[in-house]
Amino acid sequence: MPVADMEEVTINYVKLHAEPTEGKTLDIILKKMKHRIVEHMSSSTADALGLSRAILCNDGLVKKMEELEQNSYIYKGLLDHARQFLQSFYNLAQTHKELGEIFASTGVRELQPNASEAFAIFSEAHRNFEKLGMDYLKKVKPMLSDLNTYLSKAIPDTKLTIKKYADAKFEYLSYCLKVKEMDDEEYAYAALHESLYRVETGNYDYRVVLRCRQLARERFAKLRSDVLVKLELLDQKHVQDIVFQLQRFVAAVTEYHENCYSVLKDANVFPIEVDLTRGALGNPLK
Repeated sequence: MPVADMEEVTINYVKLHAEPTEGKTLDIILKKMKHRIVEHMSSSTADALGLSRAILCNDGLVKKMEELEQNSYIYKGLLDHARQFLQSFYNLAQTHKELGEIFASTGVRELQPNASEAFAIFSEAHRNFEKLGMDYLKKVKPMLSDLNTYLSKAIPDTKLTIKKYADAKFEYLSYCLKVKEMDDEEYAYAALHESLYRVETGNYDYRVVLRCRQLARERFAKLRSDVLVKLELLDQKHVQDIVFQLQRFVAAVTEYHENCYSVLKDANVFPIEVDLTRGALGNPLK
């Protein structure tokens, strides 16, 4: 206990000017590598190799990477299929347009008035098919950009955040392990009643590691919070986006077919009586 004393008392101390780079030694880097390796091992394999597994190694957030990869595969498949489908649909619309031009040309050269009018009506129907098809493409085409945004921006951004979080986690675990090793070293020397040089000289190295562990913990906690928020938003977007895109697709297809049915119903001009000895269809027979 301190007692009153008239003499001067001198207290010496080592001021801590710790920088995170001072504590990031080769030992910490090797410990991070070990944690990365153990992360992908089962408990039995790690035990067989004599490697300790920290509790945080069984982290469900990092395992979300596999789920994101699966989502990427699904969205890539949807995007490729949608592109092929829309390209085929565009070709179909152009075919309707060409058929309309052929029927119009046939109707103009047809001598029979009823047949000429029937071909003209049927030609206009096919031209309307082409217009309806282009309207359908305009409604569905934004689906490609929406799917591509999710695939090329949302998922990669979340993956990057998870990788940063994993790196911060491994660094924090490495400092925790380093502190435990230094504590065990002090206990071992104390049990042998021997002095430890770093303890006698102010234990600067230990204090630096403690400071680095505190900074690593703060960074780890912040990134973990960011990952949780991004994963929640991504899951919500995944569910809502898939439903919205499918509803948009189904609604557009339904509207297209209903309109085509209405056009075709009004173009019911069959049977068409044509004089095969004369007119547009008769010329090739001569």
